[in-house]
Amino acid sequence: MKKTILLILSAVLAIIVNSCGDSGGSQVILPNLSGSSGEVLVVLDKAKWEGPLGHKIREVLGAPVPKLPQAEPYFDLVNTSPGAFSKLYQTHRNVLFVETGEDKVNQVSFLENTYSYLQLMINLQGKNDEELMKLLDEKGQTIINKLNIAERDRWISVYKKSLNSMIFNNLRDKHKMNLHMPANFALDVDEKGFLWFSYETPTTTQAILVHYFDHKGKNYFNKDSIMKIRDNMTREKVEGPVSGSYMAIEDQVPVDFQLFRFRQRNYAEMRGLWTLENGFMGGPFITLVTKDEVNDRFVMLDGFVYAPNDEKRELLRQVEAIIYTISFPDDSEVVVTPKN
Repeated sequence: MKKTILLILSAVLAIIVNSCGDSGGSQVILPNLSGSSGEVLVVLDKAKWEGPLGHKIREVLGAPVPKLPQAEPYFDLVNTSPGAFSKLYQTHRNVLFVETGEDKVNQVSFLENTYSYLQLMINLQGKNDEELMKLLDEKGQTIINKLNIAERDRWISVYKKSLNSMIFNNLRDKHKMNLHMPANFALDVDEKGFLWFSYETPTTTQAILVHYFDHKGKNYFNKDSIMKIRDNMTREKVEGPVSGSYMAIEDQVPVDFQLFRFRQRNYAEMRGLWTLENGFMGGPFITLVTKDEVNDRFVMLDGFVYAPNDEKRELLRQVEAIIYTISFPDDSEVVVTPKN
């Protein structure tokens, strides 16, 4: 009996040691995050928070998110003083430490998984407030990009744990792709070359369209081609409640477009606003396009939100996280996190 207990304890100890020693160990030993998605805790003296330095932080991190129909800040900012930064705040998802002193070097640094799993700690330091304000002008977008990626990756982690296994297996077996669709999403349309997923509440709609097609030797990694393909797809597939109405890209607001390469594959990302032609609906969208080398085709993933009376930042962030889980069988699993 004693020998059996010792063997069990030894096995448990070995698991704990191995867990602590590998890259996933922090998930086992660190507590869960606190705070809401899109929230940043700024650790800064109250007087400075209410002065020019605090104003600059709010100006940068609280600036309006591009390509949303109504103004919403990049992040919701909460202030606490260094003396009050205790266990109550230590597990917050995003923490910005602001430090000044003659011995400080003007720099921004990032730490992950410090007090909680998937936590992002940002250290902003400089010799004085004026130097920090200049640094925020120079590095503000880098900080925003890092925070956005951290929030997206957290949603990806959530969705992988709440996976709709029936949808995942259908996508893998029938359409030769992997996509981590959460359990609350439904599959509305399942056709060769086109799929439509959605999550509906009484006041909001989150939807994801997947369109794949032969490239026929053409390069579709350019803005004009992607806009045309998206508009053709939504004209045919996304009809409005009124006869003759359909989804289209809002041409009064220029789209944002970027190309990047990650894990030996090219990607194009487009963000903008959609509108209902011959109708009265609209909202934000994000489109991701990549070439599936395994199956020799292009794949377009489009996430859009309709929430006329609700804030849209986090709703869009959620569909963005889903489309960024795309990978393909016989490929190493890819969770796309482009460098910024």
